[in-house]
Amino acid sequence: MNVVSPRLRIVFVIPTLDQSGAEKQLALLATHLPAEQFDVHVIALNRGGYYGQMLTEAGIPVHVLGKRWRVDPVTHFRLQKLVDKIQPDVVHSWLFAANAHVRLLSRRTWKCVVGERCVDSWKAGWQLKLDRRLAARADRLVGNSQSVVDFYADKTGIEAERLAVIPNAVELPDPLDRDSPEFQEARQSGWNSGICPRMRSSLVTSAGWRIRSELTR
Repeated sequence: MNVVSPRLRIVFVIPTLDQSGAEKQLALLATHLPAEQFDVHVIALNRGGYYGQMLTEAGIPVHVLGKRWRVDPVTHFRLQKLVDKIQPDVVHSWLFAANAHVRLLSRRTWKCVVGERCVDSWKAGWQLKLDRRLAARADRLVGNSQSVVDFYADKTGIEAERLAVIPNAVELPDPLDRDSPEFQEARQSGWNSGICPRMRSSLVTSAGWRIRSELTR
């Protein structure tokens, strides 16, 4: 008899956990999803790195597959085996290599979400062709801006109802005591730039909660 977990099990897949933009967004999202509602695993195809330690310290399982070549069937086999073992509800991939591997997995009972971070005009013809061929295998494509989503809608032909825009998250500092020197310095800095600290905080976007709503739709 299968026991149904009360938490949504999510696997995030990314090439590396180096100190870079997409990796930071993954780490912020993974560590800020409520643990009582989400069971999170992270898979790095190539190697771990700076954010791997952050995730591990937060109690999130991190799996590194050691991918060595651009086309690496051994790594793909390991990924398939690991995803089958974890039995997720959602697999959310980040960046081209991970997006390709995840969409090529045999599936499946889980939902597939691919994440694109840039207007990738650098992509070669074969990469865009692969994106087009695999477009139908994603339940949702998430971009961090409207321009990214528009680019992939044009290049892959993916339907509008399977596209979503979720801006990058920004990590908020702890609130400052209004009487502290740090608050006075921040306030003065805000005035100098023409933006008060309260207005600055209103510009921050919490991407984690929006991704949560997208994944559970």
